[in-house]
Amino acid sequence: MRATVDQLAAWRALYRADSLLFTALNDQLRAGAGIVYAEREVLDALHRGGGRLRMGSLAAELMISRSGTTRLVARMETSGWVRRVSVPEDRRATWAELTDTGRDVLRRAQPIVDVVVAEFFGGHVSTVALRTCAVALSTVAAANLGSG
Repeated sequence: MRATVDQLAAWRALYRADSLLFTALNDQLRAGAGIVYAEREVLDALHRGGGRLRMGSLAAELMISRSGTTRLVARMETSGWVRRVSVPEDRRATWAELTDTGRDVLRRAQPIVDVVVAEFFGGHVSTVALRTCAVALSTVAAANLGSG
């Protein structure tokens, strides 16, 4: 199977836009909150998970490897943003838990994300186009989850 011209154009546009947005988010988060985007994603996932998640669930949520998640959480633990806690009923499992300091960092980071995303999309595309894009990308992601 070969990619069509339209598929390749969509992929290139997605890659370019994602790279630009990721760089802007990383730069602004580092300058304004002392955090990088991947760390913000960990804090946000833990917050949405009620303050803690099993490491395996966190890795799945972040869509990175378990070992990558372990390294990222370990680095964040030294900053006091998260802590790892053994699960009493399952010795093999570990929770990643959001600390009060981590909550404060997330509170500082979120307005930065809001501004960067708003400026990035700004008046460049319509709300209808944004919604169409979100539906299309969500469909592609859902179709490919677990296929890699």
